[in-house]
Amino acid sequence: MAVHHETLLIEIGCEEIPARMIPGAARDLASRVIRILDQAGLAHGAHLAWGGSRRLTVRVEEVDERQPDREETVLGPPAKVAYADDDGTLSKAALGFAKKQGIEPDELVSIDSERGRYVGFSRHVEGATVGELLARELPESVAAMSFPKSMRWADGGVRWVRPVHWLLALHGEAVLSIELFGTRSTGRSEGHRFLGAGPVEVGHPDRYRSELEAAYVLVDPGERRRRLVQGLEEAADRLDAVLVGDPELLEEVSDLVEWPGVVTGHFDAGYLDLPRELLITTLRHHQKCFSLQNRSGELLPAFLAVANTDRDTAGHIHRGNEWVVGGRLEDARFFWLEDRRRPLASLSERLAGVVFHGKVGSYADKARRVAVLAAALATRLGLTAEAVEECRSAASLSKNDLLTGTVGEFPELQGRVGGLMLAAEGASEAVWQGVYEHYQPAGPEDPVPATSAGRVASVADKLDSVVQLIAAGQRPSGSRDPLGLRRAGNGIIRILLAGEWPITLTELAGIGGEDTAALDFLRERLEAVLREAGYTVKEILAVTRPRVGAAEANDWSLIDIRARLEAIKRVRGRDDFRHLVKLTERVDNIVTKNAETIREIVARASKKACADGHSASTALAAMVDQYSPLMESNSEQKCYDEIVHILSEFIDPVERFFTDCLVIDPENPETTRHRFELLVELNKLFTRYFDIRELAGEAEGRVQ
Repeated sequence: MAVHHETLLIEIGCEEIPARMIPGAARDLASRVIRILDQAGLAHGAHLAWGGSRRLTVRVEEVDERQPDREETVLGPPAKVAYADDDGTLSKAALGFAKKQGIEPDELVSIDSERGRYVGFSRHVEGATVGELLARELPESVAAMSFPKSMRWADGGVRWVRPVHWLLALHGEAVLSIELFGTRSTGRSEGHRFLGAGPVEVGHPDRYRSELEAAYVLVDPGERRRRLVQGLEEAADRLDAVLVGDPELLEEVSDLVEWPGVVTGHFDAGYLDLPRELLITTLRHHQKCFSLQNRSGELLPAFLAVANTDRDTAGHIHRGNEWVVGGRLEDARFFWLEDRRRPLASLSERLAGVVFHGKVGSYADKARRVAVLAAALATRLGLTAEAVEECRSAASLSKNDLLTGTVGEFPELQGRVGGLMLAAEGASEAVWQGVYEHYQPAGPEDPVPATSAGRVASVADKLDSVVQLIAAGQRPSGSRDPLGLRRAGNGIIRILLAGEWPITLTELAGIGGEDTAALDFLRERLEAVLREAGYTVKEILAVTRPRVGAAEANDWSLIDIRARLEAIKRVRGRDDFRHLVKLTERVDNIVTKNAETIREIVARASKKACADGHSASTALAAMVDQYSPLMESNSEQKCYDEIVHILSEFIDPVERFFTDCLVIDPENPETTRHRFELLVELNKLFTRYFDIRELAGEAEGRVQ
């Protein structure tokens, strides 16, 4: 019989979900639906997850209507228990099992299983429908979804992200009967709260988007963003302005609305005297508004707000946004002017009253440590005495703005406010930029500081956090990292790489306090950053050579490590690369796996030196002697591509050696010793600069 399949559509409708939770919740719901289908053996096609402020939706293509029927073997008691005597009379245990299963005793048969011989029977099991499976599995699975915050409603016995008001469940045109949190599923959704309020008969999953759009709901997040961007750009064009890009805000507001509209607003031009960062943050932080600038990049006294409607005929939304924005900007100006009444440096003493961490001390303690580290780093980098002092000064002032009212109101501007205050006070550019940039990078997408002082201050600050907090027992564990130490470690590594600092991890940990645990942590962060940069785990292992010298790479500069990685990445596409890897493995296997056998043979060799007269062996030995110093010279000059090229020159001689020469020859112990010693030297050469044994299995088919 042909299997009938249709598109499955599940929509959970609820009160407004916080925007930050929507994308993850939509993906989580989709994964749970797919897991139910997969575990039940229901075939299906691709799926989509859509999230919006009032709904989470999953669409799955070509879902089978029901499971296939199957024959199921049901085992009862063991045969030795099931039979009362040797003539096959069933025992009370077997009779009780038959009664419990609703079958006649004579239906029981002896069955050999992996656990031994049992009595049991086979029965025909009809496959469950998709509706039956979802009705049984989905409510419990949805109830188990995790959210940063959730709510209780009704009698308090239900807890989820927000109260659920409707449930849509369709398999093709068929309405599935599912109950979720006391709400029974239907074939209806709900339109826009104001523009298209009321039930929307969907009828079929293929009509879902169009029917909802007719009710002023865009269910596809991508379409909402597209419409929103179009509206923002058109509004900016009408003002002959340019939108100040803000991808994070765009992502957030597109999930706040179902039918996006854009409202233009203006504010007093006098607020343009505020620092650019403060003005933009005030608009986005408090009112989720986009800033505008002219073609020269200067901010304009105008903004764009996003509304959940494209209609504002009475102008209420326009006036309301202008009124709130004006008040927020006035608050920002108040805090900024109050903070500017005293120099930033005057706040240093008060840092003693602000705890950085209970086991590490106050922010005053941290500022003193960071200043010392910054000076040490700047000196190690060979900066001028003036630049060293600027780095030290920036680091010592980097935490002062934590005591300002502006940072209290806008905590996301930590560091930047201090830098802006110093700039307004007339501090040197290096000092104020160092403070302004010292939190960068705050995440994987955040750029590293652009200035030397900013990079030094940032590394000093992050290094202090890593060393001090790990020493205090706060090292991240598993997925937990409440103090952001992994982010800090990644930031250190990214700055060292971007600035091409000639500093090793050992030196860095030493500057931070000679902490072994911190060194191990930084090594982990280096490998994590390199993986994020696109290098494979095996490439990293080939370069850092843990099987050769586990700690050796700690004494190489990150510039050196990256140069080695780039050489490996470039050579991966060469036709002879797989031969080089295989030969290295073969040499290593002979040296390591046959060492005991060879020692027993060599023990019978005479003490007198014996030359190996075979031409293949002689030629290979000459190559090792010739190329070893050349490779050492190339290593000193960081010419790692040339080292790989030299290694590839060994391919033909080594293959000829293995073809023509017998390495392990019990009848000739002197020759065995000579050839074994040659392979030992060759093995050292093959793993001295790269351990390409680690790349086994990746060589084939990898072309750059």
